[in-house]
Amino acid sequence: MTTGIDAPARPIIRTNGVAIEVDTDLVAGTAILATALVIGLATAGHYGMTIDEFNTDDYGPKALAWYTSGFTDRSHFETVEFSLWYYGPWFQMLTAFVQSLGLADAVTVRHAMTFLTGIAGLATLLPIARFSVGRRAGPSALILCLITGYLYGGLFFSPIDVPFLTAMGLATLAIVLMARRVVPTWSATICAGLATGLAIGTRTGGIITHAYLVGAMALCGLEALALNGRAARSQLRAITIRTAAVIAIGWVIAVALWPWLQIGNPLDQFRIAYLHFANISQQFGFAHWGDEVQTDDLPWSYIPGQWLARLPVGFLGLLALALLFAFRRTFRLLRTSLALLTNQGVFGLRRPVLLLARSRCILLVWAAAFAPVGFLVIQHATLYDGVRHTLFVIPMLALLAGWAFARLLRSISRARIAIAMLAAVYLAAVVIDLARLHPLEYVAMNAFAGGTSGACGRFELDYIGEPRPPKPCAGSNTASTAPKRRHQTHRAFSSAFLSESNWQDRCCGGIGDWPSTQNRQIS
Repeated sequence: MTTGIDAPARPIIRTNGVAIEVDTDLVAGTAILATALVIGLATAGHYGMTIDEFNTDDYGPKALAWYTSGFTDRSHFETVEFSLWYYGPWFQMLTAFVQSLGLADAVTVRHAMTFLTGIAGLATLLPIARFSVGRRAGPSALILCLITGYLYGGLFFSPIDVPFLTAMGLATLAIVLMARRVVPTWSATICAGLATGLAIGTRTGGIITHAYLVGAMALCGLEALALNGRAARSQLRAITIRTAAVIAIGWVIAVALWPWLQIGNPLDQFRIAYLHFANISQQFGFAHWGDEVQTDDLPWSYIPGQWLARLPVGFLGLLALALLFAFRRTFRLLRTSLALLTNQGVFGLRRPVLLLARSRCILLVWAAAFAPVGFLVIQHATLYDGVRHTLFVIPMLALLAGWAFARLLRSISRARIAIAMLAAVYLAAVVIDLARLHPLEYVAMNAFAGGTSGACGRFELDYIGEPRPPKPCAGSNTASTAPKRRHQTHRAFSSAFLSESNWQDRCCGGIGDWPSTQNRQIS
């Protein structure tokens, strides 16, 4: 099956007369991941503790006790922060188990576990790119993710959002593998069931993977119909059976991983959790591009506006280029379809329909990048802390940006060396900036927002911290107007890093001496 993306030829190396095929993109991607892994594990102890980590450190052992006690210990329903049981605890249980081994202090172990899980999620970009937008987009997407300070910093201390990112990456990859064939293989079907179940069993938003699945399988069915007409009945039946199998396996896995679904009718329990987050009662104001907005009355442009401020400028430029390429392709397809319809009637649409159906893996990546955000806009969802609740979307955006970069290099091959040199200089500048911010990469803002210093007071930079800085930022006329947050205890965690009490002085008033990161005591 073709995807509309020309895969570059792999170089052949001959050793003693033996031809060895080298996948340079896989080698490059592996090297990038390995470098990030070494740096991340070496610096995991530099980060302080977020309020979510404090709460999930309590949730994990108690959720684990539910299983080890034979489903009799209900402490994780009764003695943890309200609503934690509305999240699947598999990652918190895994972290609690590793913490119990005493390999390092509990906070460092948690950060290392969260980072390892996040890196595993980013690693899915390599095979997703290979089977959808083109293998060369994979390494570029990895780099774009790792130079996005908001994402890279969050990989250490977002104990709910990072596991969800990984689960969604695995689910998207599994559905892409299913969609490679008109009738998916049973091995791909089982993998998709396991991965979608993991996504649902992590957070209620994982249910959107069923939409990805149904959409991809519908396009498989469309190809079968376009090729075989009425003779495609057996193929359509097989596609339907496999789709149902994925959904069934997914729910079995979700129930097995999520105790909340085990104490009643799983569908009713899921609905309760889903409605809780859909109608979450968090009402307070915070800064967004210098204006005060309310969590429950956000403008439709809130998420794109946050991307415009938090994603690196190069990332945004490539993403805009990807949209331009996509609009161009869509226009050409519509123009060709209209011409064929005019000249040949309905039968002339067979070729465009086949092209659309065979592009399903690429379309799945586009859906994974924009469908969740569109749903949140339509739902008028309550959001805060920037866009960390949609952290899982950033890798899919990076894939599209990587696809645009690969196409750009092919389009202007004569300037390939110059583009590569400019990209290297830009990457070096971004990495140096993140190194200066370390371990505060999470608050990095791009030039459109005025940089991190210029964004202070105009954006909510902290992780469940004060909506406004506790004092006016250097170079800012915005005074502190911190309204009451959802829990007074969150004020003890006014920074994403407990030990970084002067982070606003560093980032808003200029990067000064690096403070000590040893003290993790809650004051």
